[in-house]
Amino acid sequence: MRALEEQITKANRLQSITQKVGFALWQLQELEGVAAQYFVLIAQAKQGMGIEAGLELTGKALGKTFGLTITNLAKSNLLSNEIESKFQAILTERNWLVHNSRASSRNSIHDEVAYQKLMSKLDTLKEQTLLFLKEIEGHMQQYVEKHGVNLTQIDEIAARTIQEWHNNVAL
Repeated sequence: MRALEEQITKANRLQSITQKVGFALWQLQELEGVAAQYFVLIAQAKQGMGIEAGLELTGKALGKTFGLTITNLAKSNLLSNEIESKFQAILTERNWLVHNSRASSRNSIHDEVAYQKLMSKLDTLKEQTLLFLKEIEGHMQQYVEKHGVNLTQIDEIAARTIQEWHNNVAL
């Protein structure tokens, strides 16, 4: 009976771990996309360039790795030291999650202390990523407002685009 309980505990831990890893990756992927858009906005976009050219730049930026996007942002000399440091810290955590978390946390399925430590680290990463996403969104809004873009018009265009997308998906 004890062996069965241990197996169930391990299975439950594995389920919880993979769920948190998946959500953290989801959040990081969102940040990667936003970082690419942020790079295009502050370093590449030119006033009056048009939607097509902007979409082309964004598509190219989205095809780059997160690390390269952060390197390009840093090279632009348009980031504060604080934001650049946050990008670097999240990149380090992202690389750990993607490349080393399984190997470095293998014991978390078998050991409660290791499990709690990993869960805490994943929660922290998820929360930091979400907060940073909101911060970058705020910087993007300030940037476009400073350059004369009407956010109400952007919201209207976004709403129309989403509606068009929903209409096309429903077909």
